[in-house]
Amino acid sequence: MYILFFVITLFLIPIFDVFLKNIKNVLNGRKRLSCFRTYYDLIKLFKKSNFKSEFTSFISFLAPLVILMISLTFLFLIPIVNIDVNINIIVLFHILGLGSVFLMLYALDNATYFGWLWASRESFVIAIVEPVTILLILSFVVLAWWNMDLASISKFLHWNESFIMGFFLFVFWINIFAILLAENKRFPFDNPSTHLELTMIHEAMLLETTWPKLAILEISSKINLIAFANLLIFFVWNNVYGLTNSFEIYGLYVLKVLVILAFVAMFEVFITKMRLFKYQNVFGFLLILELITISFYFLK
Repeated sequence: MYILFFVITLFLIPIFDVFLKNIKNVLNGRKRLSCFRTYYDLIKLFKKSNFKSEFTSFISFLAPLVILMISLTFLFLIPIVNIDVNINIIVLFHILGLGSVFLMLYALDNATYFGWLWASRESFVIAIVEPVTILLILSFVVLAWWNMDLASISKFLHWNESFIMGFFLFVFWINIFAILLAENKRFPFDNPSTHLELTMIHEAMLLETTWPKLAILEISSKINLIAFANLLIFFVWNNVYGLTNSFEIYGLYVLKVLVILAFVAMFEVFITKMRLFKYQNVFGFLLILELITISFYFLK
């Protein structure tokens, strides 16, 4: 049954992408896209011919496939419906970090100025986000009495319904949402729809990508966004409201994903692109907020 829901989710990911874009288009007063626009774009990219530069190595062929496999693994390991899983949270985030490493290797292997420059910017963003992510993981582990599997952490967070735990979940929601935006290169940390090289990070690393590889990397990026939405749902919003049927729970999950994507779209519309060297102020504040939260837990 879980495999069925996973496959359905993969087919829905392009529709989720169009939904997010349409929310932004409506708020900006633009024309809405067709529900199948992302399908058309991906099929068109796959039909294009491939081109290989003489300066590239096997990394350029291997990296997109590895990134896609990592994204699929990351999505598969986070429960879509409310089931027990014994996945180590540290292993889960290490898998995600491996995808970023291969993306930077791919940008460097293209041997272009923009690839090198924005691979270094990607590493700069990762270096700022990682301390917040590591402390968030440790916070989950400590609150769950040193249990590192996802099921134990989720059960502990939702079985302890108190004002203090509600405050913790609110802080965790803020941190996971900020990590979601940074790791997926969304506003205010990056502009996924721009064509100006100086204002983008993720798209600049794909400037030299030919069409089939570009389609694979675009699919991987969309999968990662939904995987982070799953992570947010699993830790902070894992309430099934008394539903018992698996299909009803999955329908509720789809509704939750749409709500999160709508919130992301509204957030991106009403906020401007942040300058690169201000990222450390945001994640420095989040790091301090997490430290205060954990200190409050031990002193309560």
